[in-house]
Amino acid sequence: MPLPHHVPQYAGGVSLRYAMVHDVIHERFPKHGPAHYRERNRLTTHALAALAPDAPAAFPLADDLAAGLERLGRPNEAVTVVRDKLARQQAKGITGRPLYTSYANLGTFLIHTNAQKALAGDPAARDTFREGVGLVRKSVEVNPEAHFGRERWQAAVAEFLLAAMDNPSLLRTFDCLGNRLERGIEEILNRETNWVDTGYGRATDVEFSKGHAADEVPGFFEPGTDPADPARWAELSRVRRHVTKVGAEHGWDAVPVPSHRQPVPFDEPVLGIIGMWRQGGGANPHFALAIGEVMLRVGQRNVAWAAFERASRLADRYPPDRSTQEFLREHCRKRQTDIERTLMYTPPADARGPAWQNVSPPLSPADVADLRPRFEGELAHGEGYQRAYQQYEEQRITAGVSLDDPHFFDAFHAGREPIASPVGPEEWFVWVPRGKIYEYAARQRRAWGAFGAGLAAILAATLMRWRAGHAAGGSEIRSEAPRVERTELGPPPVGGP
Repeated sequence: MPLPHHVPQYAGGVSLRYAMVHDVIHERFPKHGPAHYRERNRLTTHALAALAPDAPAAFPLADDLAAGLERLGRPNEAVTVVRDKLARQQAKGITGRPLYTSYANLGTFLIHTNAQKALAGDPAARDTFREGVGLVRKSVEVNPEAHFGRERWQAAVAEFLLAAMDNPSLLRTFDCLGNRLERGIEEILNRETNWVDTGYGRATDVEFSKGHAADEVPGFFEPGTDPADPARWAELSRVRRHVTKVGAEHGWDAVPVPSHRQPVPFDEPVLGIIGMWRQGGGANPHFALAIGEVMLRVGQRNVAWAAFERASRLADRYPPDRSTQEFLREHCRKRQTDIERTLMYTPPADARGPAWQNVSPPLSPADVADLRPRFEGELAHGEGYQRAYQQYEEQRITAGVSLDDPHFFDAFHAGREPIASPVGPEEWFVWVPRGKIYEYAARQRRAWGAFGAGLAAILAATLMRWRAGHAAGGSEIRSEAPRVERTELGPPPVGGP
């Protein structure tokens, strides 16, 4: 059956799958190249030239042009385009939700353009970075559900970076979601000891594992239920209270990140990070580190290992301080080493019950040694796919094929396996309804009752036989063992019922 995080945060929204996380870590998704954005900008500029500057149709075209400029490495021009668009909207008295894309895009461009200089201590860059954060907050205020809440997490990450500019030690204490970096792996994964505190180690809380949610949201447990059905969202979304919550751990209340104050269902920030990684500025160490810490807290050790590997390889883009960058590498290596030990752990022969490390069967040392080569192969495959995708785009554009042609990519996809990884059993929750458990227990009691009655009859018959023999033979101890009739039912006689 599905897991609670398969119900989206918003009706009709996107729900998370672990395969999505795996794919973004390894760049297993299509990504437009420079040729696409140059051609789109050419077409957009031509369309804008035919419109009045404040025509309603000109506003979304301005967003397209600005996004293309930013992707082509011309962020200052992108900022100019969106500032002009926002000024024209405000001059027309436009307020509220229609300003969402202006706030979100302008804020994003200002953050991307100034992040590195701001982290290096440039006062002007920090001021502009702070302006960008404020604009992203405004975008959340006017349209909180857009892009499955992506801008909320963009604001939270940027607020954390602002705080780290004033207090760099935060980068050694938390990830950008408020997960503490020094928390030990047993404290995270051993649910026998953490269930009253964090409940980490699984994607669901203990109450869901015990089956209590079946009484709260019975429809979620009905066979064939689509957890993403918008028509049933109001009913099914109640099960989301059982999604494991992450972030905002001890000490986070002292960090000035107003967009993120309390632990939240783990899928919400992860979806936001995936969206920013794919549609925004791409991979960065803050995103990869946060994915690793979150995936570890929900028991996805292999995905977490890969995220830590990606974060360590991106460490040069951590704030421009060599010691902090080295801290990130060392932290990721320690996390990976701890994960590897749990993956290989074999309990002693006299162990009682399953070990907390053995959520799945132990891996061999050879399998663990293969983790890094497999990661490198996966990442090379994803990056190779993106290069081929962009080369194909460029060839088709050069040949005069329109970007709007619905068959633009048909030849590219022909004969290729889908780049997206398939969803597997990691998304399944094996559940036995409590009614069936009670029914099984009742059958067991009846069976033991029948067995006990039969055993009592046998013992009574044996005692009577012993007494009879004792009376006939005095005090002689009889050496003949009592005969016990077989109680196992054999096959019915031929012609019988």
